Amino acid sequence: MRGALLETSARTILNQGIQQGISQGIQQGISQGIQQGISQGIQQGISQGKSLGIGEAKTQTALKLLKRGKLTIEEIAEDTGLSIEEVEQLAGLHTV
Repeated sequence: MRGALLETSARTILNQGIQQGISQGIQQGISQGIQQGISQGIQQGISQGKSLGIGEAKTQTALKLLKRGKLTIEEIAEDTGLSIEEVEQLAGLHTV
């Protein structure tokens, strides 16, 4: 009888240990997942911000060059890295 009681107690303790290990593993996994997600989100935000900033700088430069009126649309496109169509659109906005 005493052996069966010890065996039952041992199984109970083992099951509690397993459940505690699972719970801790889940919590650790969630925490690591959140940290990784935040890190990736920050990197994507920085990358998108740089792209938008570069695009805005190109647009502003093209507008200044158009305002001066000394370069052709093709030259402005080549100098800024914008397409001819983009510079033409800016030229249309510039004249309005």
